[in-house]
Order: sequence, then C-alpha cells, then structure tokens
Amino acid sequence: MDIKKTGRMKVLIFGFGLIGKERYKSLKKLKLADSEDIEVFDPYVHTNKGFEPKFNQKDFDLSEVKFIHDNDIRNKYDFIIFSAPHKENFSLIKKYKDNSNQFLLEKPMGLSFQEANEIFKINSKSRTINIGFNYRFFEPINALLKDLNEEKFGKLINISMKLGHGHQPNAESSWRLNKNQIPYGALIDPGIHCLDLINYLFKDIQDINCRFVSNFWKKGYPEDIFFIGKSRDESNLICNVSNVSWKSTFYIHVLGTEGYGYIEGRGRTYGTQVYKTGKRWDWINGKTQKDNEIEVISSDCENSFTKEIEDIIIKKENIAATAEDGLKAMNLMDRIYKSIDRD
Repeated sequence: MDIKKTGRMKVLIFGFGLIGKERYKSLKKLKLADSEDIEVFDPYVHTNKGFEPKFNQKDFDLSEVKFIHDNDIRNKYDFIIFSAPHKENFSLIKKYKDNSNQFLLEKPMGLSFQEANEIFKINSKSRTINIGFNYRFFEPINALLKDLNEEKFGKLINISMKLGHGHQPNAESSWRLNKNQIPYGALIDPGIHCLDLINYLFKDIQDINCRFVSNFWKKGYPEDIFFIGKSRDESNLICNVSNVSWKSTFYIHVLGTEGYGYIEGRGRTYGTQVYKTGKRWDWINGKTQKDNEIEVISSDCENSFTKEIEDIIIKKENIAATAEDGLKAMNLMDRIYKSIDRD
C-alpha cells in the first residue's frame, strides 16, 4: 500500500487483548488505517479458544478484524505494534525487527535490564522504537508536569506515589501473575508505570532503599514494595507499588516550599483522575486549607492510547516514551530490585 496516495498505513498488531484492542481502535479513530489495513496476529484466538480475549460487542465489531496466521505476516509494514504478553514481546521484536521502521512496544521493555539493552540496540536513526507508557498522556499528569517545570510549588521537599492493583479471585493462574511474565513482581507490573513517571516528572532518583512482602500470591517475587530515594533536586521520594491492593489505587503527591499538588485516581474504568493544587498556609485568608485548593483538571483518561499513537505518528511532540526512556525505566527497576534488604 502506498501511504502517500491513500493516507493510510499498513499496520501489524501482535496480541489482541485489552491493549491490542485499544490500539486497533485508536488507529481507526485517527484515520491512520481502516480494518482492511490492519492485520492482527494473536495465537490464542486461533489455537486455544479458552484464552480468547473478551470483547465488548457494543463498541467493537470483532468480525471486522483481519486475523492472520504467522505464515501470513508480510515482509514490510508501515507500523508494527507489540501488545503480546510480556515475555513474548522481546522475542517478537527481535524476530520482526526488519519488517518495519516504526514500532510501538507495550511496556515493559523486555523482562530485565539486559533484555532492554538488547531492544535498545535495535533502535536506530532508520528504525524507531517507542515504548507504550500511556500514563504520560493522562491530562492531570501533564498538568502536574507543567507546574513542576514552572516551579509553581517552589523547591520540592517530598514526593509520594502509589500504584496498586488487586487482580481478582483465581488470578494466580493468570499469565499476569506468572513469574515468567513478571520476574520482578509488582515492581514490573503494575509498577513500571511509576518508574517511567519518576523519570518523566522528576528526572530519576538516587540513594535507593527498598522493602517488600510476598506472602499472598506466594510466587517468589515482591507483591507489595516500598522504595525511597532522593530526586535530583534533593527532595525525598517514597513510592509504593502493589498487586495486592484490593482497591485499585493511584496517586502522586508533591510538596514544595510554596505549596503542593496532588493527583488521585487511576482513570479509565478505575474512576476519574483529579489534579488539585494548594498554596502554603492558604488558610490564613479565612477559608480552610481544603476549601482554598484549586481543582486544575479532571479526566477519565480514556483517550491516552489514542493520544500516544497520535504523538508518535502525527504530532511528533516527543511526549511518547522512546527506547531510551524505556531503557531508563528498566535500569531504575534493576537498581531498586538490587537495593532490596534481604536480611
């Protein structure tokens, strides 16, 4: 297909679970491709109906999807998206690295810092790899980033973050809790989002110390992890990531010498995400501190997957995570894991 003539891309999507489905819908919404232009390879659809992804038929016509077998994969695509289970993405991008010059690899970037390095080597001037960190496209996240860049809160004193997921009964048999898929436990899923946001918002942390427990799923990896560190400007940072939260939780609280800001809520099906700010000692003006707080923005964050592809292919504003960003997140994960006190 000649993209210059048609205005559409020839796209291949590996994996068609929740995220693969979102990417498919985004391509169509942005008019980058139509159903006939998008090929989907998901072995679970063809070989094991017991693992077939579930789809909401109200907003998605499964009959339109062009499912293919591995021997039908073409030599060249304009864009390839890897949305397969975590452990499969590494081998897939290595195998099909010459089938396109533009890739989107869903987080995490491999299952270790070593794998991330191998993927990073595939990236080049003629072959671009972006990493799917869609939290970067949550409106409250970027409103906070703007305020941080403008030093709205003064010199930062402390930062606290939490991302928690509880899964569901019998989840221990799911691939999402399989040690082969998440060898670093909650630190990699769901925690990798926090690690990217630490780099995105606060430019890395140093002096890391970590504690964890692993007594519910009992898979041999950290299930609930706390780590502390120092940001580049010497503010304290504490973060908790967990897959035993029971109530899905996400927040970022930032405190500075002039005021504070906080984001609460995970967006999408988990509920609205809200960003509020407050000034230091604002209660002096007569109202309570809470009543003086300003709600900057709230969002359901439903368009984050679409906005991410739009940035990569159309707007090119460099918000989407690059291969370098993915490598930094995996490096931070490795450093945090190595800091664990196992005594």
